[in-house]
Amino acid sequence: MNILVVDDDLELCTMLSRFLEMHGFTVYSAADALQALDILERNQVGMVITDYLMPHLDGIHFTEMLKADPRFQAIPVLLMTASTDEGITERGLRKGVALTLQKPLDMGQLLTLVRFAE
Repeated sequence: MNILVVDDDLELCTMLSRFLEMHGFTVYSAADALQALDILERNQVGMVITDYLMPHLDGIHFTEMLKADPRFQAIPVLLMTASTDEGITERGLRKGVALTLQKPLDMGQLLTLVRFAE
């Protein structure tokens, strides 16, 4: 499965990409939602893992855009956030986020979720 990781934190993006690649996934990465949309236009992606707080467009609005486009509606979206605001999770679910993950990420849990979605 191809996975798109979207996060403006280059270090986290690189770490996630390497971890997922180590477990057999092909990973595309983007620093923001605009780059992510460009990648989605050119590549087949089976899952998106996106940060909540990013420049230009937050992860919930990015998810809303994906779910509004018939080409991307079926792609599950995992939202990462360092915030403890439960409103983010609730808004995300209403806009199409499959699951919100709390940072710092539990890599074992992430791997289980990604494999489940395959």
